[in-house]
Amino acid sequence: MKKHPVISSVLLLVLFFGVLVPQFAQDTFTNLPNPDLERHVRILGLLRTINTAEAGELNKYGSYGSWHTLLTHQSEYLNERLARFYQQEASQGFGDAPEILRGFNLRLNVHTDGRGYDILLEGATDKTGYAVLSDERAVIRECKWLQ
Repeated sequence: MKKHPVISSVLLLVLFFGVLVPQFAQDTFTNLPNPDLERHVRILGLLRTINTAEAGELNKYGSYGSWHTLLTHQSEYLNERLARFYQQEASQGFGDAPEILRGFNLRLNVHTDGRGYDILLEGATDKTGYAVLSDERAVIRECKWLQ
């Protein structure tokens, strides 16, 4: 009679420890850190900043702006983001396209009616061909060269 509760308890303990074993297993080398990840995150962040500046431009002036226009109209926002997230480049400030920051190339085309834009942002020295794309919908797409 006392045999069943003991067997049940042993089975529960085996199941419990069996579930915990994978947590203590050694990590394999399949999840090696990506050396380009930091640069890609910085490119994505910069594109989000530009998309937000474009939204501010549309809200305030009624149309999207070129890079030069953004530097003029949205300078406070752009410089605040630069100082906060790109401290190494902040002393130089934003430059003219294509290399708007050291290591970042921008291609920004505003539609002739000012109601849309297309952005391509890439690392100036990126050997993988990684780039990010966006437009007035602020949807960001990642791309890279075909191998």
